[in-house]
Amino acid sequence: MRKLTLTAFGVMLIAPQLLALDTNHKKSVFIDQPTDVCWYQGQQYSEGSLIKQFDMLFACAKKLPRQNNSRLVWVKANASGVPIKLDPERTIRVK
Repeated sequence: MRKLTLTAFGVMLIAPQLLALDTNHKKSVFIDQPTDVCWYQGQQYSEGSLIKQFDMLFACAKKLPRQNNSRLVWVKANASGVPIKLDPERTIRVK
């Protein structure tokens, strides 16, 4: 009887770990490329890339330049490829 109790106790300890095993590992997706990219016509472009559309130049740049983890978006650029800021930076003045 004691051996049966120890066996049942051992099964109760191991059963949750066996159920937690991943049997669908073939369906898992692993991303090994940068996640910060700009998309254009189904292709990925990194930061600093330039495209020309409707006689205007666009650069792949950070949406919020002062934040390191800001997402990348297409921004209008001047003739030399420097992104043009559309919105002035907001500042708070305290007197």
